[in-house]
Amino acid sequence: MYRKRSRFAILALVALFASLSVAQSRKKEKGPRALAVVELPADAKSKPRLIPLAILVDGRFWDASIYLADPRPMALDPGNVYEVERSGKPVGFFTVSEARAVKDRWIAFGDWQPESEKPPAASKSAKSRSAEDDERPVLHKRQSSTSAQETHSAPEAATAAPAPAPPPPDDPNRPVLRRGRPKPQPPEPLEEDRETGSPSQPQAAQSAAAFKVVEVLPAISDAGGPEPRPYAYAWAPEEQQKLTKAISDIATAEVARYVKNTPALRFVPRATFDQIVIRAFDLDYDNNPEIVFTARVPAVAPPATRTRAARPSPPMPDFFFYVTVVGETDLYGQMRKLFSSVTDSAHLDVFPRLELIDAVDAEGTGRGNLLFRAASRDTSTYQLYHVGPDSLRKLFDSAGE
Repeated sequence: MYRKRSRFAILALVALFASLSVAQSRKKEKGPRALAVVELPADAKSKPRLIPLAILVDGRFWDASIYLADPRPMALDPGNVYEVERSGKPVGFFTVSEARAVKDRWIAFGDWQPESEKPPAASKSAKSRSAEDDERPVLHKRQSSTSAQETHSAPEAATAAPAPAPPPPDDPNRPVLRRGRPKPQPPEPLEEDRETGSPSQPQAAQSAAAFKVVEVLPAISDAGGPEPRPYAYAWAPEEQQKLTKAISDIATAEVARYVKNTPALRFVPRATFDQIVIRAFDLDYDNNPEIVFTARVPAVAPPATRTRAARPSPPMPDFFFYVTVVGETDLYGQMRKLFSSVTDSAHLDVFPRLELIDAVDAEGTGRGNLLFRAASRDTSTYQLYHVGPDSLRKLFDSAGE
């Protein structure tokens, strides 16, 4: 009896160690997933630049601008490659060559390759990097799973502020994040580098101020997440007209409710929208589209009282109402509201307006999320949402909790 129990105990221990080994190997295969936005310039002579947003580690998002920073954040290590997408469809690759802190935020400069110039497979040689870079994490895709092990706890990275201490130099298993690495190229000097050598901080700020953006797109860098998939919904003209009217009616009702619940307003919204943007997605491929409606409403003076003659009120300059609505159709094709945000020019510092960036798979599940820019008077941050069956759930806010 004793021998049988001993054998059973030994077998149980062997099974336990085997399961732990499998769990550890699976954990190694799951690397961090970085989300950023790439700003495409209006000037053909300028190059795109990248702004880090969030890093997903062990199911939780962390601020990519401070995660494992020393002081440069991990997400902006030279050589990191981001796959830039438009509605889930790849449009190009951004390879980080230089990172700078400009106006209290990190910006990466680097090489841009359109999707038409798809890069070759990632080079396995890492000896060409400096000793310092060998200790830095890199963002990969389709690499060996042993190079993607997460060896630092996320809470330690989050509690260190604003620049967490770097991990020990003898740690060979730093997190690795890279996606479709293009062929390594020496970084091309910026305009100010060609004239004055290494630019000063004021010069970098001036360069950032002169940068005119024509489009902002999400970008992903990870250690083996799912392949990108398109999220744009193709609708027929009749369906587009029907859903556009339905989402516009919801937006009109949301603005009216906002005005009713904000009695101190000096102005009221005009009856019509302007700067309307409507995007349709199928984020989970269930053929029930998610519709995102954003618009601006010019303000006018309140209606004339009985003692005054009723006449049309001219628009108030520089005062607007802003509305963002997300709706989804049900099985019967009826539109229902999932989310709404309304603000006005006087409350932007408290309630910024939301502008849709795009749909992107930030969670690495194959299902699309919605990325917004939250714009106030002088600053802008980014908010990421998971779209559920009945509402939107905020996953990350670059402004903080």
